[in-house]
Amino acid sequence: MTSVHTERSLSYAALSNGRRYRSAPAVHEPRPQPPPAAPRRSGAAPTPRVRLHLKPGQKGTKQLLAQYGDRLICVRYRYDAQRKKRYKTVELLVAERDWKPRRPRRADDEIVALRVAFADVAVRAQLKQAGGFWNPDRRVWQLRYDRVVALNLTSRIVDEPGIPQ
Repeated sequence: MTSVHTERSLSYAALSNGRRYRSAPAVHEPRPQPPPAAPRRSGAAPTPRVRLHLKPGQKGTKQLLAQYGDRLICVRYRYDAQRKKRYKTVELLVAERDWKPRRPRRADDEIVALRVAFADVAVRAQLKQAGGFWNPDRRVWQLRYDRVVALNLTSRIVDEPGIPQ
């Protein structure tokens, strides 16, 4: 005697008495979850709100001013509603040194002077094509700053006062 086994599709589950039913996951499939909110720091609560910002010498800073002296920059009072806490924080000056600020960024439509060697024929051709012109009095090429940036020629800019725009 041979037994006949029939193959059953994967979407059905066979019961012992031969009846077929759809599998449970196909009927009760869970809905996709929405993406999580913006990532937070691991296990950290939201940052407490700053409700008071005091300068040295104001009421509430006298003891800290006596303790830290001229190094005290400011005192902040932060309030955490979740934990029902108030925090007093101080900002202290810990180091001081000279610093030279960057020169301000040029306006896109500002005309700048460029130093290009006579032998740089390819660069001169680029300048001409971009609308640049030769200034024989100053012996420089002149072109709008935004085009100089586009041509990647900012290293050739010459700082000369009094260039007409």
